[in-house]
Amino acid sequence: MALFALALASVAGCQQPARPAGTDAVVPAYNAQTGRLERISYDINKDGKPDAWLYMDGTRATRAELDENNDGAVDRWEHYRTDAPTSAGGPVPRGELLKAEQATRFDGKVSRWETYQQGRLVKVEEDTTGDGRPDKWETWVDGSLAEVALDTRGTGKADRRIVYPSGGGSPQLLVDANGDGTFRPVTAKP
Repeated sequence: MALFALALASVAGCQQPARPAGTDAVVPAYNAQTGRLERISYDINKDGKPDAWLYMDGTRATRAELDENNDGAVDRWEHYRTDAPTSAGGPVPRGELLKAEQATRFDGKVSRWETYQQGRLVKVEEDTTGDGRPDKWETWVDGSLAEVALDTRGTGKADRRIVYPSGGGSPQLLVDANGDGTFRPVTAKP
């Protein structure tokens, strides 16, 4: 998304009445009645077709859609908080990232759900088997992966956990061998 944001800086930063026409790669769309910026399309890979769309409320981005494998279909949706002050760290004012959804199989069906707090990733749920139910859960703390929980039996609840120490070191594998919710460390056999 950073590449997308940088390319849009000149278009999104403009206030009315000036309406930049865009470029071959960056195409703004304005509301016919109000003149407000509503969408910016961007051709990231420069193949002549847009593959990223930033939906705007004037100069504030509200959501983004991305075609990550260039097949013409959206694969990732990002949603921004619009009731908070805009981000000062980038060229395109946008609310803080709240959540993102992704079609990891590039089939248009969401199979990964990301949750953000204060713009930082804190939780991920993912359907790795394609049955429509999450079977992998990630917990993130201060920008680092803290834990991965896996449902390897298809029960809808985790039976394996990988815990990553906050100070580094080797991750620890914990297993719920009998499905009672009690995880025990896996020890190496000599």
